[in-house]
Amino acid sequence: MGIGRRFMQIKSLENALLSTVNPLLKLLIEKFDLECDQDGSLLVNSLKHFLGEEVKFCNSCSHLNHMMANPFYRIGSRLLRADTGFMRNMFLGQEYSDAWLKGFALMMRGIRKYGIRIPFTPAGPFEIVWNFTYSCNLRCKHCYENAGGHRPELTTDQACAAIDVLSRIANFGLPALSFSGGEPLIRRDFYEVAAYAKRKIPYISIATNGTLITRDVAKKLKEIGVDYVEISLDGATQKVHEDFRRVPGCFEKTIEGIKSCVEEGLDTCIAATAHKENLSETSKILDLAERLGARFMHFNYVPTGRAKKHIHLDPTPKERLSLMETMGQKLVDRYIEAKEEEMKTGKTNISLDRIFSTCPQFARVVKRLSREKGENYTVPTHYAAKKGVEAAANFIGGCGAGRLYVGLEPNGDIKPCVFFPTNEQTKLGNILEDSFDHIWDTNDLLWELRTREKLEKYKVNGHIVGCGNCKDKYICGGCRARSYSYFNGDLHGADIGCILNEELWKEIVGQRISEIASSH
Repeated sequence: MGIGRRFMQIKSLENALLSTVNPLLKLLIEKFDLECDQDGSLLVNSLKHFLGEEVKFCNSCSHLNHMMANPFYRIGSRLLRADTGFMRNMFLGQEYSDAWLKGFALMMRGIRKYGIRIPFTPAGPFEIVWNFTYSCNLRCKHCYENAGGHRPELTTDQACAAIDVLSRIANFGLPALSFSGGEPLIRRDFYEVAAYAKRKIPYISIATNGTLITRDVAKKLKEIGVDYVEISLDGATQKVHEDFRRVPGCFEKTIEGIKSCVEEGLDTCIAATAHKENLSETSKILDLAERLGARFMHFNYVPTGRAKKHIHLDPTPKERLSLMETMGQKLVDRYIEAKEEEMKTGKTNISLDRIFSTCPQFARVVKRLSREKGENYTVPTHYAAKKGVEAAANFIGGCGAGRLYVGLEPNGDIKPCVFFPTNEQTKLGNILEDSFDHIWDTNDLLWELRTREKLEKYKVNGHIVGCGNCKDKYICGGCRARSYSYFNGDLHGADIGCILNEELWKEIVGQRISEIASSH
């Protein structure tokens, strides 16, 4: 039996064993997952106390903390090999501690509700991406929203009411909200709604094409409390970017938008969707991000929305792997440099959270590159490339669609991920019409996405392939939106962009291109 097969059996066995332990865990957490009239959340306060913060408890909370919460955190952190120094810094010592604490509370409440699962499901999403408007000033080939034209959207009052709902998820509230689109800055009420969101939700970001960001706009974004700005740039040259975005003159405006945000001191990221027409420039975009002082995010090409008509732009598994190896090597080198500096001086200023990918296979690639250099590092998910969380990779578990985050449409409809098309199958409900917590707890489609044991296997040319056959399915799981698109609504199909599914890619892509050609 191969190492990969043994690994998968171990993880399946772990899930089986956890099912016997989970009733006890649920009972224990229930004892201190309480809201005290005097002290507030004992769940959160007991964690702060465990991590070293001085917390005053009433007599009842003090007893429960001593007898239940503190032993639970002490034993749990050892079993999970948690880096308590990292936790202390994230939960107590930095600007976004409130977001991290909300995330922790959702995790603990998730254990109380569902038990520990691999990968893990919290009691509510860590992040929601809100497509704030259908309107856009560009006509990009890959737009999953097929933006443009007028369709019903939430009014300003309705948008604020939606934020009120999000701020009460699982009684703890949403840690992070990202405004996307369309182009969110087109809506005249963006600043009003975003400022309201910042008062209710600790971490607010915006994904924009950058063309509307002047220095004054960047200043206003900072004034209302936007924490992170992600700006799309799909070419290092004007021709490549504008051929993809399909509006002349947008390249220079985007570059100026990036510079304005960086100069204003906003946490800025350049986001590039890798496709066949810009692969030769993605390394240059990565270098540009470094020069400008911005982060870099590689977006997976997902053939949904407008991109479905341009499926030929999807990189091959080899092309996708080559890009991820380039990014991964930079990240591993930074990790080793940071580790060496920390060993010499006791601390490091080298940040690892500068390079990200929405491609779940990135975790597997970084893991392999790290092992080749004698290290034990990987990224548990595309937005957590931090030193200190690598031990949680299996727990956090790669693709988070419907598990760590969901998408919100301009009209308030909820779906597992913005890269899923909106239809009767993927619409989970509406933020103003349905109970979000009930959807999160009970929706069948969400639980299908959360169960890796259901991923499918295929026999191609005598070889067994597919995400269901992969030893890394618990840290990756493949992009479920790509599976849904390529396999016509199958949530459990293979992500054929992975190098391990290359034979399946050759078989499927030709079929889909022929289908698209015959439909026109």
